Amino acid sequence: MHIDHPFAQLTLGVTSVMLRRPVQRRPVPPGEGSIDATRRTHPVASRTNERPIAARPAAALLALLATVALLFGATTPASAHTANRTKVVLFIHGYNATSNSTDCGATFNRMIGQLRNEGFTGSMVRVGFYSGDVNCDVNLRSYGSFSDSSSWKSISKAFSTYVYNTYTSRGIAVDVVGYSMGGLIARGGVYGAQKGETGFAPPIDVEDVVTLGTPHQGAAWYTNLCLWGQCSSLKPGATDINWVNQNGNPQGRYGTDWTNIGSNGDAVVSPSSATSMSIASTAKVVYSSIPHTGSGNYMGNTTSTSRTGLGLADLLR
Repeated sequence: MHIDHPFAQLTLGVTSVMLRRPVQRRPVPPGEGSIDATRRTHPVASRTNERPIAARPAAALLALLATVALLFGATTPASAHTANRTKVVLFIHGYNATSNSTDCGATFNRMIGQLRNEGFTGSMVRVGFYSGDVNCDVNLRSYGSFSDSSSWKSISKAFSTYVYNTYTSRGIAVDVVGYSMGGLIARGGVYGAQKGETGFAPPIDVEDVVTLGTPHQGAAWYTNLCLWGQCSSLKPGATDINWVNQNGNPQGRYGTDWTNIGSNGDAVVSPSSATSMSIASTAKVVYSSIPHTGSGNYMGNTTSTSRTGLGLADLLR
């Protein structure tokens, strides 16, 4: 378990380097540098320069295999995983128990301002999904059919469509910050798209995701009293919670690095639920007293915001 002291966190970057995925090369376009295995018409100057007869079939086979590899090299990802502060970052808010309206600006503007001060230069996109959401840059209702009481999985489908149509299909990788239920929306979008499940987009290019107080194993015990609506999809053992936990580390089109952040001061989501994904311990952070809601929550806390930035920039892997 990764503890919240910032200096202790930095020391983990050295040993975690071994966990990083290898850099993936772009495939060579078909025909470029290919070997023509049939071109054997040139005269042989002397017997001393001629290959042994037994080696000729092997050489021809190698040439053929090389040509096939070049022609079908498209299975190699066309984009390498990047570690920088220039990518688009999507911010997804959480569940609202009292209203069908969440203020995306009030939720994320402080965090966005600090990330800007820490060197992030890419677009910062505040993502909403309730019918009455305000100060959001995009609303997922434009990308799928669901209601204000729909399960977060239904919103995940729309999220995958939004990311694929707006970014992945255009060769743009994105990072994501998901607060509370927003982390489930992000995780479900990546998982459903990877799985090819009905209603989801093709695999989406999401490189880094930081979840903040996300109920990966369900929210606090009192959510068991929720018998219907969106709240019921957040309780421990809910159908959609069980669904997303079929894969503890879902991957986007070219791979996804996850960071889970929770707190012992969070009365809505336990730290064990918030950090329950099947990822490296260095990517799991538990703070001592950050609350789930209020001005001092994960987005309002300077330390947790800095750690979010490190996860997005992929600097502690």
